Amino acid sequence: MSVDREPGNRRRFVGTLLAATAVATVGGALLGFVLPTAVGIEELVVLEMAVPITPSSVGLYAGVTVGVFLLTLGLVVAAVSHFDDETV
Repeated sequence: MSVDREPGNRRRFVGTLLAATAVATVGGALLGFVLPTAVGIEELVVLEMAVPITPSSVGLYAGVTVGVFLLTLGLVVAAVSHFDDETV
């Protein structure tokens, strides 16, 4: 399998990463809006810290989590592709 190392592919990857992070942020904000009214949960415990459930806090948490995960995955794939003999 060959990978094209063109700037267009890098832009496409960054655009996909930003779009997925934005979707996760919006989904988290919607979840933060619905959870307190539908279920009655008022706070979320993250690493033994109580965080109030608001659209901004849950949206920020979702966006940062998805963004860090996808960026780490992209960096691992980029590092591993440098060791693949067929892509050189």
